[in-house]
Amino acid sequence: MNRNFLSTALSLTSIKALASALLLACSVGLVHADADALTPYRAHYQISHDGLSTKAERILERDGDHWRLSQHAKLFFFKVDEESKLEVHKGKLRPLSYRYENNVSSKKNLELTFDWAKQTVSDKQAKKPWQKALKPHFSDQLSAQLQLREMLIKGQLDSQQNQTVVKRKGKLKTYGISRIGEERIETAMGTLQTVKLRKHRDGSSSETFIWLAPELNYLIVKLEQREDDELYSMNLLSAEFDTPSR
Repeated sequence: MNRNFLSTALSLTSIKALASALLLACSVGLVHADADALTPYRAHYQISHDGLSTKAERILERDGDHWRLSQHAKLFFFKVDEESKLEVHKGKLRPLSYRYENNVSSKKNLELTFDWAKQTVSDKQAKKPWQKALKPHFSDQLSAQLQLREMLIKGQLDSQQNQTVVKRKGKLKTYGISRIGEERIETAMGTLQTVKLRKHRDGSSSETFIWLAPELNYLIVKLEQREDDELYSMNLLSAEFDTPSR
């Protein structure tokens, strides 16, 4: 069983071993988000493969001058928690820390520290602690998504964009993000106009398509990852936005 299937939306992996999953009904209502600024929210998603599914919750909140994006997913006894903390530097978001934790395999856990003063990124909690030079364009799995949304909100996303994500053992993976166009899609929250993106990596057979809704503060409303003949999907069930702190 690949236990990463409950991981972050943009790195969704296999859920073949799901025996069954009951989708809990969500009754959270929608409050329209601020169109020109990141807005705190709580959202619920359905993650599916081959008719089998589970649920994930994602929360974005302000923490003083910082932002915190977290994701929580659970299937029976198996739980995955992720959290990224970011700051605004020269008008742009950059990560400060990232944590990935599951209650089954500690070998998969990850705890990144982005030290911009020392220009290092490290995981000192790893079995074999490591540290490497930090570059301005480095991010983690969750902060990369929030950075994309921020660029869309501010109209700063180019038709082609690269993102470099720090992985376990200090490995780096660079993904190309392409803006395909606009598409109107049906969701659990009604018909939404979306911006469609494609995420891919050279040398990989996997490609991911992401739909983000401008009227929902460019929230991810749909995601599909295709790898060989397999299709994995994530769909928004509900979202609730808070008034952003100023």
